[in-house]
This record gives sequence, C-alpha cells and structure tokens, in this order.
Amino acid sequence: MVAVNRSPFYPWIAIALSLVIVAGFSRTYYLRFLSDLPPMTVLVHLHGLVFTAWLALFVAQTRLIAAHRVDLHMKLGIAGVVLAAIITVVGLWTLVVQAGTPRVRATGLTNAQHTLVGITSIGMFAVFIALGIATRRRSAVHKRYMVLAMIAILSPATARLMVAVGLFEYVNVFVPAMAAAFVIACLVHDWRRHRVVHPVFVIGGAVIVASWPLRYIAARAEWYQPIGEAIARLGAAA
Repeated sequence: MVAVNRSPFYPWIAIALSLVIVAGFSRTYYLRFLSDLPPMTVLVHLHGLVFTAWLALFVAQTRLIAAHRVDLHMKLGIAGVVLAAIITVVGLWTLVVQAGTPRVRATGLTNAQHTLVGITSIGMFAVFIALGIATRRRSAVHKRYMVLAMIAILSPATARLMVAVGLFEYVNVFVPAMAAAFVIACLVHDWRRHRVVHPVFVIGGAVIVASWPLRYIAARAEWYQPIGEAIARLGAAA
C-alpha cells in the first residue's frame, strides 16, 4: 500500500491562523492579567474559552491528517461539530451583548452598524463549517472549507492587533488585507502543488474578500439601521 504524500501546507496555515488570533487577543484575553483592564464578564470569558478550544482542535486535526491518523481525526470531528455550534451561538450572543455597550469602533461605524460586521463573519464561519461537514468524505473539498472558515473569523483579532501596534486609523485597510493575504496563500499553494486552483478556494476566498466593502456599505444603509438598533437595544437590556 502506497502512503499518501500529504502537503505540509494545512498544518502550517492552521498554526499561522491560530498565531494571528492569539496575538490579536493577547492583550485583551490571554495576557489580560498583565494589564489594568476591567474584569471580563462570564459570557466573554466563555467565548474566549470555547474559541481557544477550537484553535487547539483545528491545529490538532491538521496534524492528525499529516500523521495519517484519519481514524482519530474523524472521531475528534464529532467534538468539532459540537464545538463549532457552541462557538456560533456564543459568538452571536456575545456580539449582541457588546452591541449594547457604547464604545469607539475602529471601523468608524456605530455600535448598531458594527453588528453587521460581526454577524457576517460568524455567518460565513457557520456556512463554511456546515459545508465542510457536508463534504467530510471528500477530503480535498472538506479541508479547504475548514481553512476558509478560519479566515472568515480573523477580523476581530486582526483589528485588535492593528490597534495594539498603533495603526488604529488603518484598521479598515489591514483587516480585509489580512484575510486576502491568507486567501492568496491558499491560491498560491494550490497552483504550486497542482498547477490548478481549487474552485472552493477561488469562490470561497472571493466571497470573504468581497464581503468587506459590501458589509461596510450595507451597515450604513438605511434598511439595516432599524435592525442594528434593535440588536443594540437587546444587548443593552441583556
């Protein structure tokens, strides 16, 4: 039986994505005890815990495939489905609650408007995960959807990272640029390894990148104002 020659790309991009997220949340979550920031609420702490568990699982799953432990990868996949569902629910509720707390947004959007930015990211994460689950028997498609799900939720970490390094005013440029950089890395990998780019990366990557100007436009549109304000009111009352 000939061993499958698996690309090291997926374990490495999993680590790279996780490092960006950990770095972005280092000051406000992982190293919060070193600052004078106020204590976190139980909800925010729960959100951080489940998402950290997801990062660990994501990296572990790519390493298991690289080590040809498909059997264990599939068993852990069940836990991954449950965890992804929890992340989606907790993430959306955290977004709602935080929308009710006045704050200055690096995007220049109001709290009510900014809800659409988060909803879009979490929504794309959920859709890509669902597609990944549906195509779990087709590894070439499955693994690409899972990577896209991670790229889709990079924005909160990237925004915090830019603020931490003093580039607050350039958040609207760097946040989509970071997502685009990872998408390009995926496209380049496909081309170098297969001399063809997989349509999942092409279409999914295009959706992620194109969503950024579209979500900013939609967030400022009149039709979204009552929706965003309703979410902010719900968060304030929670």
